[in-house]
Amino acid sequence: MKKTLIAFAAAAALTTSAFAEITFGAWLRALAAPVASDGKDTVASMGNSWGWGARTARLDVHARSEDGNIGFEMGAFNDVGGLSMGDDAYMWGKPVDALTVSFGKFDGPRNGLRGDICYGSWDWLRPTSSWLAEDEGLLMSGLNNTTGVKLDVTPIDGLLITAFLPITTTQAKAEDVYKNIQAGFGYDIEGVGKIKAQFIGKATGKVEAKAATTTTYYLDEEDGTVKSKDNAVAAKDARFNKTLEAEFDLTAVENLWLGLGAQFNLYEKKEEAPSAVATKIALGAKFQATDTIGLSASAAYFMYNKKKDDGGKDPRFQAGVGVGVAVADGVNVSADVRYLSKEKDVDNSDHLAFSAGVTKSISSNGYIGVAAQAQTNGGDWANNVIKHNEEKGDKLTWCVPVALSCWF
Repeated sequence: MKKTLIAFAAAAALTTSAFAEITFGAWLRALAAPVASDGKDTVASMGNSWGWGARTARLDVHARSEDGNIGFEMGAFNDVGGLSMGDDAYMWGKPVDALTVSFGKFDGPRNGLRGDICYGSWDWLRPTSSWLAEDEGLLMSGLNNTTGVKLDVTPIDGLLITAFLPITTTQAKAEDVYKNIQAGFGYDIEGVGKIKAQFIGKATGKVEAKAATTTTYYLDEEDGTVKSKDNAVAAKDARFNKTLEAEFDLTAVENLWLGLGAQFNLYEKKEEAPSAVATKIALGAKFQATDTIGLSASAAYFMYNKKKDDGGKDPRFQAGVGVGVAVADGVNVSADVRYLSKEKDVDNSDHLAFSAGVTKSISSNGYIGVAAQAQTNGGDWANNVIKHNEEKGDKLTWCVPVALSCWF
């Protein structure tokens, strides 16, 4: 019986290898800060650039048939304390060359349209107080680790038409699912650049009122006195909000990439979200000045549903510049500066962040590095290395992170 099972397993392995390819990979970066400051205390801790603990181990699995027409993607993360689902957990199939159908959970860039401009401190500890919109998706949104059904159509070279429906394992009304559709296209213009646009539906559900009760005053006709009455404020009806996005990337100039993105958030009733962003205009640029020097820059301008005097917020902007230099074989230096403008009448709401770091390659698939980072006005960071401290006020927060990264 044992020999039969061994023979069966060997036959299964041979059959699998003949018709499919399964490969394994991983990408990791974790940072430990032996010394840092939250604006009050000197601390030491470990984390990721993006938060969520410290991911020091992971495994990604990629499977596809020999003809490349069906397969799956999945991952498992170990964030020092337990395993969790990775960014991707989906299966896909191509019934015809121009159509890919996918079911499952998808990472941010999997819609093929997300517009990123990442540099400098993005690869270290991310100073989240110094931007309103992060580098990934600054010019155009991705899928944001969402579960559902994705359709990708490529009818001609250079054209991608994509749609995503948030169908999950929890039963939902079809009307609500389709209200949350995300659909768009991207087209490569040979020798010029790329144009992209998408629609994102958002059925918000019920919006809770700011106050639990309201008080009304009335004249009691029986005794002639003024009396008050507390009234419970009911949740407002669900509203269907929509987002429209567009992006143009210019690649016609050698060694230069320029991107312009616009986002328009449309609310059925703006008074329900006076402080929500109505419009975002974003810019990005990358220039490879020489074989060893690269420059990056980004900026974004935000306008809200209502201005400060009407219960909302006045416009704000963010900006940043960075440089990356290959100084020697395997040794790279990077630095950047980020700035977020002040919110009207709110003290310590503007922030300036600095970073400067150096990395040294290890083998051909990893590096170690150290950086110095700081942020003004008690700025927060994206992880547990420097936690929020209510007492920091206008103090400087800073850290000296040591990074390890590897990929397989």
